[in-house]
Amino acid sequence: MENEPRLIENYIKPGKVRLIYRHLLQLGDGSLRAAEANECAGDQGKFWEMRALIYQSQSDLYTNIDAALTKLAGSLKMDTTAFGQCLQAGTHRAEIEADYDSATKAGIRSRPVFDINGKRLIGFQPYALFRQQVDAALK
Repeated sequence: MENEPRLIENYIKPGKVRLIYRHLLQLGDGSLRAAEANECAGDQGKFWEMRALIYQSQSDLYTNIDAALTKLAGSLKMDTTAFGQCLQAGTHRAEIEADYDSATKAGIRSRPVFDINGKRLIGFQPYALFRQQVDAALK
């Protein structure tokens, strides 16, 4: 089972911890466009839903990325006109690039990486390890 849904349910929803997401632009322009799409979706309250669809649809994105991202936005019942305008205007580009700079300065080069109260977990880890680290940080 994937850890993220369990962490969200057990720690984030109850307000015990925060999840901070940083965009990593590892695949050049495609990563930047996907990050922009994520933020434009966030403008319509669909950040996490778009993020999930982008990860599920990675193999379909890189032929005509803008069309593919707009199709994903449509599948989420978003205003695709506003979404497309946001993408074309580069509305979130500066904040995404700053996010990426911040992540790389913190030594984050790939994902997943989790910083929990000064301890870093890199890569896919068992949920029990997350629970141990988070519970220790909450004490």
